[in-house]
Amino acid sequence: WRKIFKRRDPNAPPLPIWRRATVYAGWGAGGIIALIAIFAFFVTRDMPSTADLWQASDNPSITFVDRNGVVIRREGAQDAPPVDLASLPGYVPEAFVAIEDRRFYSHLGIDFAGLARAAVENLRTGRVVQGGSTITQQLAKNLFLTNERTFRRKAQEFVLALWLEGQFSKEQLMALYLSRVYFGAGAWGIEAASERYFDVPASRLTLSQAAMLAGLVKAPSRLNPAQQEAGARERADVVLAEMARLGMITTAEMAEAKGTALRVARAAPNDDLGYFRDWIDPLLNDVIGTNRGDYIVETTIDIEAQRAAQRVANARLDAEGEERGVSQAALLSLDAQGGVQAMVGGRSYGGSQFNRATQARRQPGSSFKYFIYLAAFERGYTPWTVRVDTPVTYGDWTPGNYDGEFAGPVSLTAAYARSINTVAIQIANEIGGGEVIAAARRLGVDSPLRNYRSLALGSQEMTLLELTEAYGAMAADGRRVSAFGVVRIYRRTGGESNTRELVWEHDATPAPVVIEPQTQRYMNLLMTRAVEGGTGTRARVPGRMIGGKTGTTNDYRDAWFIGYTPGLVTGVWVGNDNYTTTRRVTGGSMPADIWRGYMDVALRDLPTRPLALPGPGDYAEGPTVAVAPEATSPVAGSVVRGAPLGNARGPAAPPSSDGGDSSLDFGPEG
Repeated sequence: WRKIFKRRDPNAPPLPIWRRATVYAGWGAGGIIALIAIFAFFVTRDMPSTADLWQASDNPSITFVDRNGVVIRREGAQDAPPVDLASLPGYVPEAFVAIEDRRFYSHLGIDFAGLARAAVENLRTGRVVQGGSTITQQLAKNLFLTNERTFRRKAQEFVLALWLEGQFSKEQLMALYLSRVYFGAGAWGIEAASERYFDVPASRLTLSQAAMLAGLVKAPSRLNPAQQEAGARERADVVLAEMARLGMITTAEMAEAKGTALRVARAAPNDDLGYFRDWIDPLLNDVIGTNRGDYIVETTIDIEAQRAAQRVANARLDAEGEERGVSQAALLSLDAQGGVQAMVGGRSYGGSQFNRATQARRQPGSSFKYFIYLAAFERGYTPWTVRVDTPVTYGDWTPGNYDGEFAGPVSLTAAYARSINTVAIQIANEIGGGEVIAAARRLGVDSPLRNYRSLALGSQEMTLLELTEAYGAMAADGRRVSAFGVVRIYRRTGGESNTRELVWEHDATPAPVVIEPQTQRYMNLLMTRAVEGGTGTRARVPGRMIGGKTGTTNDYRDAWFIGYTPGLVTGVWVGNDNYTTTRRVTGGSMPADIWRGYMDVALRDLPTRPLALPGPGDYAEGPTVAVAPEATSPVAGSVVRGAPLGNARGPAAPPSSDGGDSSLDFGPEG
């Protein structure tokens, strides 16, 4: 080595080839040794212990608590013991091998051919479309590592996969994998997933059920059959096709399995929370994923109110549903910050996991008038502005009122309380449909809205979630309300000492103001009149100021009541999944009854606070007088002639009888 490092005479002849080869080999060996040392230090240091690999934990992986700290649900057991492969149909593990790791029984933990294939495909498409992780690598990550996306974590995964292959047989690895893999909705392991989605033990899984579960592993939240059954079924068909291609099943067996109807059954122990649990699952999957450890999830749910909501909704459906032609109901209740206090997605989560509170888009009917009048007040109208309730025609369209009658001159307050269609249409036509849509967008409606002339009648579909969030601004002092279900997520770090680490927290930054104070006071007047003596009288709560609006489509397919008091807003929908008409069910009947029954419990701890109503400074502003419309413009947004929008002043004091109407005890809504 002295000769190697000694400065040589530049005129000396070159070293013999054998000596140069020896030098280069020495340097290469030294470099390899150095790389191995660096790898061993930086990759294998802090490697997790494998001593307790086969010990099952008695602790739940996820504990859910409500807003009052009450434990409402426990899930998990990530550390379940390995499954008994002998008790499973042979096609169960084969389904996972076919779709996740076709060379599982031949590689040594790392499939280099699969890695190369995935790299080529990802380069070809310019994005990550394939992964090269084997079942053994997935097991290593699930058992020991986190979802951290670093080269060091991936290197540790490689080392652990090789170690697992050296310690256990392929059958042991498959048994361990099937017991620890995550299937979404809190289901860890094949046994929990079988019960969760099909209400059967894993030993009784059919071929089509096994294929669906194998397909879930790729994206357990996005492909959750409780929420996305079509996507999960499509992925199951891919698994079946791959099994047939690899000779695991015959073509006939594949065709039979594809043609088998699958019913996703309830497996969650608490049916009342099923819809809510599925709704927050994407967040939990992002934050927790397949990480090991025990977690505590602080939710926004009020468990007493939640149970009351499901109980009251089902009681009304049991009592009147068959007679009135109604089979489903949904309810959503939000606090002033948007926290979901209760969520009912349907009559029974076990019967159907489709969430009618968040997924179903239905026509809001007259409850959409909220956006029309709010936009009008922002344009200078007041509750005492008068319009003439009279027949109107726009092109070939002649809308009418619910009862087929017309009241003549009425204030906007009376028109709203009685849910008069013709006045709402006139107002929307005067201010322009674009202004109405803008108001709805500002308050949280994301569903498509078109500036059609029937916009004012609530003929365009939206979800109960969107409508309740929009009305929620009235319960939140004019601030935007966006629904959320989780406040904080902790990870237990202290074992028996029960210490915990905060890993996620909801952003509590105050939402922007989307309704100005005067507009809010005007809308409160209209909303409270609608409940006190209009179409929503069955929602009255003694000792509380309640504002709200009914909604019914003109064919009786959908009926709504959205109501609020300071600090809490609740929306209710009833109807049928197949869009069949009900027997003249209006928003002021069953929905208002369900709303009132729920609020009796939900308001138990909420301090009583009045709604802000117009004061002396509000009475002398805005246009108040209009004559009957003369023109019949078919274009939404055009101003109707004969409806002056000047600066006529309103009365100096609030009218004693709501703009001249002798009574607010109105009949059914329009």
